[in-house]
Amino acid sequence: MQATRRILFWLRVPYAADIALVVIGVVLLLTGRAVGWWVLIFAGVRAVIGTFALVVLAPRIIARRSIEKQE
Repeated sequence: MQATRRILFWLRVPYAADIALVVIGVVLLLTGRAVGWWVLIFAGVRAVIGTFALVVLAPRIIARRSIEKQE
């Protein structure tokens, strides 16, 4: 169970970075810098990939590990 918690922790941590990137992007946009759009797009892509990993890949990895432990 410890390995499962560790996997989920490392899949959830990047969301904090995504929130920080969104804040930075908004600040950049509010100060009139167009690069803020690129930062927001980057944060969005990271969030989509992270969500995919958390929802699709993590359950498969956890299931595979539990099968390997039973053998």
